[in-house]
Amino acid sequence: MGNGYPVAAFGGRAEVMDVIGFGKRGVTHGGTYTANMIALSAAKATLTLLNETDAYTTINRTGAAFQQALSRVFTKHGITHRFAGPDSMFGIHFGDIVPSNYRDWKQTDSALYTEFAMNLIKHGVMLEPDSREPWFICEAHKDVDIDWLEGVADRSMAEALAAR
Repeated sequence: MGNGYPVAAFGGRAEVMDVIGFGKRGVTHGGTYTANMIALSAAKATLTLLNETDAYTTINRTGAAFQQALSRVFTKHGITHRFAGPDSMFGIHFGDIVPSNYRDWKQTDSALYTEFAMNLIKHGVMLEPDSREPWFICEAHKDVDIDWLEGVADRSMAEALAAR
């Protein structure tokens, strides 16, 4: 929401939210970054951009293209895989299920994913190497060369499989 700045928001039903306040019958809400003007300005700018541009379409289209390229790599190497989540924030799981809990996740090949991810990092693709974490797509990713990404992913998977 703040495009990298520390900001958060919450909401709820009107009868719950109406008790938040400093009045006699109110419940005070505070936090470390409450009313931080820099973070709030960043959030306002980010939300304005999201509302006034085609950023959502762009990040979803980019995320879908990333998944198609990665899927080709995984299929080439005989890796059963599933994508989870929206195109703009997708997860990758090696196996035939999309995990919905820890037991499901333990059935996936998370060790292969970690090795693959560490190889991607080594070759210049920055991501969280834990398969429980999604790939967060932003509008700047629209300029990523998909062929380059596919080549790096192919090399990274080959190295991960060779290390087994």
